[in-house]
Amino acid sequence: FGSRASVQAAGCIKLKIVDLPEVFDSCISEDMLRSIALVLASSSLAWASHKGSMSMWSSTEDTIVAFKSQGSACKYADKEMGGLNAPTAQTPYIRAKKYCAVNRGMFGGGEICGSCFLLTYHGDHAQHLGRPGSEVIQVVDSGSWATFDCHMTAFQKITGQQTAIFPITYERVACDTPRGPVAAVLHTDYYFTKLVFSNLRYPVRSAELTVAGTKYPLKLVGGWWYVWTGNVKGRVAFSITEDDGSSVSVNGCFGGWENRKTGISCSGSQRLLVESLAKELRNPTDANISSQAPQASFTVYP
Repeated sequence: FGSRASVQAAGCIKLKIVDLPEVFDSCISEDMLRSIALVLASSSLAWASHKGSMSMWSSTEDTIVAFKSQGSACKYADKEMGGLNAPTAQTPYIRAKKYCAVNRGMFGGGEICGSCFLLTYHGDHAQHLGRPGSEVIQVVDSGSWATFDCHMTAFQKITGQQTAIFPITYERVACDTPRGPVAAVLHTDYYFTKLVFSNLRYPVRSAELTVAGTKYPLKLVGGWWYVWTGNVKGRVAFSITEDDGSSVSVNGCFGGWENRKTGISCSGSQRLLVESLAKELRNPTDANISSQAPQASFTVYP
């Protein structure tokens, strides 16, 4: 979204958010004004467009599962979690087969897992193949020879072809997350637990687990997350920082840490701070940034 704001008096502003019809003309607190500034700053993040190449990965229904049955490097569709039925494989991009692997240089240590990119073919193939097109895809694996190696569904949407290597431009964008964030257990035993986070706007930069008030930092290992806790029990909360700096809190998972097992997950709805800001400006006494779900609650703060 875009916005325009002007200060009329100390603590009073006139604010226009382009995606909303209202022009808010209200006196608000300095803390609220700072929050608005954070939202406007985060919304104006611009990701540069780069040149790269794209090849076709596979056309099979379970491409993301089939590689050693491990659900790809990012583990979203790991066989032990249910393959294509895994809770972490329900993003709109995986369900629609609009996903790709990236080369080792881009994949790094897995920090890119879950990123979304707008891939565009401009019709400039040396042999004049295909036709111009574009699509937003999600990164789910590594090992591509080209910059991106995409499932046939996405590849055809972008180029109109079934094979060949195409020159493209790519730009990182926020992922569409209609189902809200997901935290799932990839593997667990007495000492340690592997976790996968999915359906976030941007990839996870850092994550922390809290069990019964004790904090445990999580470590990224090639696309999934690892934590050692030993035999502890209690209420579970995750604090996640996305790559754009947004913070996501996931609370009340699994019915307690002692109940975790492979494939269990917690998910729910999320609401961006800008929506709550708009609501508070309409009715300052009726604002609530948090959203509640039966299994867990999620709050996102840019």
